[in-house]
Amino acid sequence: MTRNYDAIIIGGGHNGLTCGAYLARAGKTILVLEQKPYVGGASVTEEFSPGFCASTYAFILGHLHPKVIKELELMKYGLEYYPQPNVFNPTEDDGIIFSKDPAKTQEQIARFSKKDAENYPKFFKRMQSTIELLRKLQLETPINPFRKDPASIWKTARFAWRYRNAETEVYNLLHALSMSAHDYVSQWFENDLVKAKFMFWATIGGNSGPYSPGTAFYLVTHLIGQIGMNFCKGGMGSVANAIKLSGEAHGMEVQCNTFVDKILVLNGKAYGVCLKSGEEIHAKRIISNANVKHTFLDMVDKSHLPEDFINDVKGFRTRGMSFKLLCAVDKLPQYRGFNKEKTGIEYPAYAHIGPTPEFLERAFHDAKFGWYSSEPFLSPNVPSYVDPTLAPEGKHVVAFQGGVTPYELRNSDWQKEGPQLVKNAFNVMDRFAPGFSESVIDYKLFTPKDIEADINLPGGNSQHGELTLDQIFFMRPIPKYADYRSPVRNLYQCGASTHPGGAVSAVPGHNAAREILADWRLRA
Repeated sequence: MTRNYDAIIIGGGHNGLTCGAYLARAGKTILVLEQKPYVGGASVTEEFSPGFCASTYAFILGHLHPKVIKELELMKYGLEYYPQPNVFNPTEDDGIIFSKDPAKTQEQIARFSKKDAENYPKFFKRMQSTIELLRKLQLETPINPFRKDPASIWKTARFAWRYRNAETEVYNLLHALSMSAHDYVSQWFENDLVKAKFMFWATIGGNSGPYSPGTAFYLVTHLIGQIGMNFCKGGMGSVANAIKLSGEAHGMEVQCNTFVDKILVLNGKAYGVCLKSGEEIHAKRIISNANVKHTFLDMVDKSHLPEDFINDVKGFRTRGMSFKLLCAVDKLPQYRGFNKEKTGIEYPAYAHIGPTPEFLERAFHDAKFGWYSSEPFLSPNVPSYVDPTLAPEGKHVVAFQGGVTPYELRNSDWQKEGPQLVKNAFNVMDRFAPGFSESVIDYKLFTPKDIEADINLPGGNSQHGELTLDQIFFMRPIPKYADYRSPVRNLYQCGASTHPGGAVSAVPGHNAAREILADWRLRA
């Protein structure tokens, strides 16, 4: 007997779970299908070495939207986090703190440049106005300016009216979209360490060096989070588990170890899925949390899709150039430049290593031509410093996101070159935290190819698709289908290849659920 549901969600990442939880709360029967033994996607906690657990991919709880936390009652279902208000940027003999408190950041900047400290409030004001606009845009369903039917024209007009007084903020946003991070930051600051402190946000997870046009936008998007830079208790898997429990409390079903082979379509309308086992499950709505490429190039028969749509999906750029490195260590990293009195913090559990603009830019040079950085920039974090459950007593987890690494290597492969990339990363750490490599008990490396293979992220891109002018808002993932819908009736998208993109925000899942419910009411 064929099972039937109101909606089937393909993929148990946090956005798929979020979409399902909202739909379940609206009284719909929901089945979430996840191919791995556990939910979470990129928001997972895994044991990578005996006794050592880490947030494998996403590692900071900063972007999870407060609206979702409140409406899905995630604190009730187990979400807890440790505030991490500071990021340490070390040099070989000093360092600077980025604090959630702008006054403290200004004090830190003053240690290196009085002029830059005086300019920081101006920079902060500009950034805040741009960030506030982006926060509002996050929760918007992108308009479709390409359609000329009355309903679409009306939606576009309403959107324009809502933002009629945001001329300055829109200009500033367009400014960021077109400028390099280096030029953007240099408008306010002259000291290289101060510049690099902000430019680092434009490089981590990106595809271009900070001197490339458009990278200022990456800087802004990394600072958009509304709940601070926090470590999640139990790792980032706790986020997905809390959303799962919230949905299950309202009837949502979650089935793991289940591989969806095909989305079933008849007469232009999706009506179910076919599992790898051969079982068919039917539903009134099919919602994919998978990347747009995997959804439409692998799971939907091309005969059901317009040719131009297929070409646009193929053209969606998903180039990943970041690596993850998880380390089990027998002692905390001791940064040469860290001084408790100068920085005003006990220990830098979250750091960015990239002391100059040139250091950050050089890391991209080799990757342009199919190789990996000899001196990668690194973002080391030590969640076990605040959450000792993640490591054996007296030992710690150090998780790195670093750059830069291409997906494919020129005349070699990652099996052969992986150990050298790890050695390069350790050399950088030893330069800024002497003796780090000697403290390493075990490690696990994830290249972009590994990330793709493990969680179905084409290209291993941490944003699920590049955040460039042609791949954001009503262009994401492709023109005409940025509203979480698709050319196939009753087939929707809710993953991070849709607006507003990657990070553990739950916003794509929230927005998609809203649109699906709107269609449900319209067609009822």
